[in-house]
Amino acid sequence: MSMSTLKTPVMNNIAKRCYASKAAALSIKGPQVQTKQLPNNSLVVAVPDYPTKIGRVSVTFLAGSRYEDPENAGIAHLVRSSAGLSTESSSTFSIIRNLGHLGTNYYVTSDRETITYTIEAHKDNLVSSLKYYIESISNQTFKPWELSDNLKRVQYDLLTISPELRVLDLAHKAAYRNALGNTVFLPKYNIKKLGSEHLLYYVKKNFNNQNTIISSVGVDVDTLVHISEDLNLPNGDANRAPKAKYFGGDVRKSKALDSTYLAVVGEGVSYKDSQSASYAVLQYLLGKGSSVKWGVGQGVLEQNILKANSSDNFAVSAINYNYSDSGLFGFLLAYNGKDVSSVLKAAVNSLRSPTVTETEVNRAKKQLIHSLVSASESSAGVLENITHQAVTTGQVIPFEKLIATIEAVTVEDVKKAAGKVAGSKLSLAGYGNVATTPYLDNL
Repeated sequence: MSMSTLKTPVMNNIAKRCYASKAAALSIKGPQVQTKQLPNNSLVVAVPDYPTKIGRVSVTFLAGSRYEDPENAGIAHLVRSSAGLSTESSSTFSIIRNLGHLGTNYYVTSDRETITYTIEAHKDNLVSSLKYYIESISNQTFKPWELSDNLKRVQYDLLTISPELRVLDLAHKAAYRNALGNTVFLPKYNIKKLGSEHLLYYVKKNFNNQNTIISSVGVDVDTLVHISEDLNLPNGDANRAPKAKYFGGDVRKSKALDSTYLAVVGEGVSYKDSQSASYAVLQYLLGKGSSVKWGVGQGVLEQNILKANSSDNFAVSAINYNYSDSGLFGFLLAYNGKDVSSVLKAAVNSLRSPTVTETEVNRAKKQLIHSLVSASESSAGVLENITHQAVTTGQVIPFEKLIATIEAVTVEDVKKAAGKVAGSKLSLAGYGNVATTPYLDNL
């Protein structure tokens, strides 16, 4: 029986827009990316012609947690948290007041490989904002009394870390032990141990031209060249962390929580690996949760868990980490019940022997392409994408080539990727109510 609502003008207009979007997607073109290796060895990446009134600039250093030593564990987290404190020529109040007056957003992020300083401002105010932005990067002083006052913010950061992030951090520890296995969070035992001298030494060692990527959206390359000159960073040695080695293991941390958070991962691939597109498609084939709020996911993982007839609430999503020299592939599971065994075993079976059909692969490829196109609609998403590519590969793949690479992935490619994950030694991390969580040898 036909539905009369489909004949209304509103639904007809929506249908026309959908058809138009589908036609446009076949000839979609991404933003033009410009790259330049400067004489000081810094890498500059820009998307100057993106249609936006907001200019976004990021200065990224290869100084993430993988470059930490056991003695200074968590120092990258502390450097990030100390951003915006007094410099050699400006006080914290001056930096915050002037950037706020110009309507500028300034924030710092860090991960296992990088620390990134990002500024966002209207293009008319961006140049005026750069003075304080550059100072807060290259002229940090880490005054002891300011670090002491900043401890409460650090402690608040640690208290607000979600269980999902905690268990993913433990999964890296189980998989790599060190380097990429280093925690991205400041351990409690180092909160008061790491001081001004430690931070100054870490910044001096890692914040140099060899370890710098300057990226932007809505800002041209010439402006980034001037930023590099004004940063006046030293010409130090490029960071050469030992190549990440996958070991595999089992790490769990019991906490007084009602839910169980589990991450099961195997060895994946680096971002520049020729199979990285196949792993990305496999991730969407397994499922990244529901695309509709409160809906049921279409991925193989969730469907197989539902067949296990679990009566308790759960959420599951495939995960795929791609670093410069390694990667992790698996799933993240949250379960709100007394015994997680049956659900975990169903998820592990799906990871080891997923249903890879042409229909599922086509669905996964469409979802992946849609995700990339959606991210490109935001200048913040474009900036994050080009920065990540520059960090992990030293170059930026044109958007059209990226889409073409995904479209070229075949069923056999996905099966090959799935086979490698299945043959890999798995790692398991647990956080929360882990009393009934089986060990790997029981899975």
